Amino acid sequence: MSLSRRQLLTSAALLLASPRGAFAATTARPGGATAEPTAEHPFLMHWNENPYGPSPAAREAIAAAIARTHRYVPFDEEDALLDLLASREGVSRQQIVTGTGSGEVLRALGLWAAREGGEVIAADPTYDDLVEYARMHGARVVSVPLDKSFKHDLDAMLAAVNDKTRIVYLCNPHNPTGTAHSVGRLSLFLEALPPHVTAVVDEAYLEFASAAGVRSVAPLVRTGLNLVVLRTFSKIHGMAGVRLGYAIAPEKLAKAFAPLRMTWLNVFAPVAARASLGDAEYLSATRRRIQADRARITNELTRLGMRYADPQGNFVFFDTGMPLD
Repeated sequence: MSLSRRQLLTSAALLLASPRGAFAATTARPGGATAEPTAEHPFLMHWNENPYGPSPAAREAIAAAIARTHRYVPFDEEDALLDLLASREGVSRQQIVTGTGSGEVLRALGLWAAREGGEVIAADPTYDDLVEYARMHGARVVSVPLDKSFKHDLDAMLAAVNDKTRIVYLCNPHNPTGTAHSVGRLSLFLEALPPHVTAVVDEAYLEFASAAGVRSVAPLVRTGLNLVVLRTFSKIHGMAGVRLGYAIAPEKLAKAFAPLRMTWLNVFAPVAARASLGDAEYLSATRRRIQADRARITNELTRLGMRYADPQGNFVFFDTGMPLD
C-alpha cells in the first residue's frame, strides 16, 4: 500500500458521543457547554479523539493550574508524576520517559533509530510518527503489509529483520485498523527478536480493548528485553490537547533516547495526569460507553453486510465500498 494514514482513516469511523442528552453531567465542559460536536468544534473523524473528554478531577486540576501559567512546569509536580507512573508500572523512575504526547517520544525513538544508518521495520499501513521521522533523518524503512485480518504479520516482520535493523515498531491495538494481537502471541514475537533489535510497542488504545488475551506487554520490560512500551493520556484519559505521553523502557535504553526529545511538559500535564489516574470510576465509565458505541457501529455494519476489521480501539475500520479519493 502507498496510502497515507490520513487517507486510510477516511475508511474508519470514529466513535461519536452517545445520543444527545445522555451522560450530560459527565461530559460537561467548563462554562456549561457539553462535549457534543458543534459547527465550530466538530469531532474530527480521522483523529480518534475521545468525545467524553477528561475526567472532572482532571478538569479541576487544569483549572487550578491556570494561575501558574506564567511559570515553567514545576519540577516537583513532574517528579510526583514520575513517581506515580513508575509505581504503577513496577519500574524505576529512570525507566519512565515522558513527552508532550507519545508522539514526541516516538519521534525521539525515530531519531535514535536513524543514527548510523539504522533500519526500521513497521507495518504498512501504520501510525507514522516514528516511521516518518526516522525516514526524514536517514533511516531505511522496511514496510511489511498487514495480514488478511488486518493485523501485524508478525512472521513476515520477524523474517524482515537483518543486522541493520534498529527498531521494530508495532501498534497494539493497531492504528489505523484497530486490530490487536494477544499478549501471548506478542510475547513470543518479542522474545524471538535478536538482541540488537529494539521493539517499540505503542499501546495508545489498549484501554479500549475487549478481546480475550489483549493486555499490555509492559511487564516484559522488567525481564531485560530490548523493549519500549508507549502510553498516552490522549485517548482513554481524553486529554489530547494537554499533550502527555510516556515510555517504559530499560534504563540504559531510556537514557539513550530521552535526550533526543525537543520539548518539555506544560504546567497542566502533570497535575491533570495524576488527577485522571486517580479517577478510576470515570475512566471505567468512559471505557464502557465507548465499547458500547463501538458495538453499536459494528452491529449496524453487520446488518448492512459491510466488512470491517475486529475493532479494539475507539474507532472502527471498515470497507465503505467506495474509492478513498
